Amino acid sequence: LKRGSCMLLHADVAEEVISQHPAVRWISVLYARQFIAHMNRRRMSDWFHPPDVEAWDQEAIEAAAEEAADLPFEAELPRHIQSAVVKACVRLARQVACHGLPEKQPHHGFTIIVGDPAQLSSCGHSDFNPFSSYDLSVLDRKTCDTIWRNAFHSDGAIVIDGCAGKVVASGWFVKDSSQGGNEGGARSKSAKAVAQQAGGCFVIKCSEDSCGKLVLHLGTKSSIFDSPLKADVEHV
Repeated sequence: LKRGSCMLLHADVAEEVISQHPAVRWISVLYARQFIAHMNRRRMSDWFHPPDVEAWDQEAIEAAAEEAADLPFEAELPRHIQSAVVKACVRLARQVACHGLPEKQPHHGFTIIVGDPAQLSSCGHSDFNPFSSYDLSVLDRKTCDTIWRNAFHSDGAIVIDGCAGKVVASGWFVKDSSQGGNEGGARSKSAKAVAQQAGGCFVIKCSEDSCGKLVLHLGTKSSIFDSPLKADVEHV
């Protein structure tokens, strides 16, 4: 027999921990697929050995990997928006959309605006900005938990510095949403509008009823995104 270790962890606790780390969540889904494939090849019994990593089903690995997708519009990002910042924001948005907020609270829809803070200053405002005195960046994993716990509770958008990844504001409202068209609610119109302002913004919008699906805007372009990023898989 091979030596191993056993740890007892309550299912709810395990889910909460795994949901905070996209790479861990991905490998957990991958293992679950391998476990099912392994059991389907065996005669049902109360006694079984878990699948060895060396014997994992390659087709199941490829199927899981195919679910990951490239970041839309990555090649079209303006100079004031870095790809790493956008990807960090998309991962954070996916975490909230899929798993909600701390203490198992559901999210109520949100918008993340990634752009140039200086140019955005004339495009909207925040009546109360709890992040004005803090230096928190979505690129720093140690502070992402603080952002997750505090940035998604208020109305209005979260504004991120496209170069540094710093949280500029939360509860931020777009001044002019006339470029957002006539379809959708206020959040949809504002997201479409601000994507075309301040030299171009990358905007992530999540509806209240979303369990993972995001709508991404850059300039006049839009895309529905409902997958983990390929970078998450490559990071593993």
